[in-house]
Amino acid sequence: MNRFFGLCGTQPQAWIKVLQCAAGSLLLATSAQAATAKAAPQKPMAEELPAETLSVTSLAQAPTARVYVADVAISHIVDGRIRVFDATKGRLLGMVSTGFAGNFTLNAKADELYVATTYYSRGTRGERTDLLEVHDTVNLAPKYEVLLPPRRAQALNYRGLVRTTGSGRYVLVQNATPATSITVVDLSARQVVNEIQTPGCWGTLPAASGNRFSMLCGDGKVATVTLNEQGQVADRQVSAKLFDADTDAWFHHAEQVGDHYWFVSFRGQVTELDLGGPVARVVRQQSLVNAADRKGGWRPGGYQNFAVDPSAHWLVAGMHPKGAEGSHKSPAAQLWVFDLQTGQRVAKYPGKGTASLTFSHNGERLQALDGVTGAMNVWRWQGQGKLTALTSVAKAGEAALHIESHD
Repeated sequence: MNRFFGLCGTQPQAWIKVLQCAAGSLLLATSAQAATAKAAPQKPMAEELPAETLSVTSLAQAPTARVYVADVAISHIVDGRIRVFDATKGRLLGMVSTGFAGNFTLNAKADELYVATTYYSRGTRGERTDLLEVHDTVNLAPKYEVLLPPRRAQALNYRGLVRTTGSGRYVLVQNATPATSITVVDLSARQVVNEIQTPGCWGTLPAASGNRFSMLCGDGKVATVTLNEQGQVADRQVSAKLFDADTDAWFHHAEQVGDHYWFVSFRGQVTELDLGGPVARVVRQQSLVNAADRKGGWRPGGYQNFAVDPSAHWLVAGMHPKGAEGSHKSPAAQLWVFDLQTGQRVAKYPGKGTASLTFSHNGERLQALDGVTGAMNVWRWQGQGKLTALTSVAKAGEAALHIESHD
């Protein structure tokens, strides 16, 4: 037996009546809506948006007061970049890709930027290709590239891992396999002309002129290499032992004014070296901490953790209290300003988590990266230890540790 069950009853006639009732209600509602719509005034149609046109601009008219912030983007390290900021207003001006853990430097005229980086054919794996990429700083565009031996140091951003020689002819690239060596790139020939084995030594510290550079070595000595016009080693000498890496190691970061370099030790000892000659020469030593500071455990910390102004008169260091073995990367609780001529501390400022510092080349600004929040802070430098806030950027990078000034 076949039966039909309706929503409102068991008889087919009842179900048909329900449908007829619903259809009538729908017709009335539709008629009411149509009447309302007819009575309402018609809105004018919005004008069609013009088609968007992409264009390319340049920094030719941008202020020269700008900084380059390297971001290793450690959570997606194949996609590093350099962000370029207006140093007085904090405005983002552009970006340059730096690939996998790329490091960079500028030439003396700041019209070219050099990035030593690595690419893999499958993104994070596959065939490895190391390159020195040359960009212009007006368009932030690549000009050309030089194939490097696949031994470039894939390291966090530090100034000494890529540098130009004082002559501007050669770019020096740090290698690590983990055996250490330096690749020498001839910019005029656009090719690699040498690889110098540097066992136990790390980084490049170029002299102000010519084709000479020095390196810190793990035995506490400084090695100095002089290149000839063909980029080959003409002379190589090693200094006496200048520090003890077991008791008070030097930070690898160094500040340069001409042929003079300043180094800071983990416990706060400052050493000034003259690296203009064939052998490193100590100029002077002084301490950032006095007896009371030592009692409080005050020590320098960070990555690019101190800066010397272009007059070589002032030093600003990021300092933290209760320092101990392993605290040498700690961001600053305070910024201490020193007169290098007298050795006296002349001012203290809030540290703002600073991990990296640099002065502008004209000596008008002090620029810093916050190692905790990723912020960039810029102060106007007025000499005599006086800093006044100029601008800040809340997030200059995800893992930004290296900052360089254009002007």
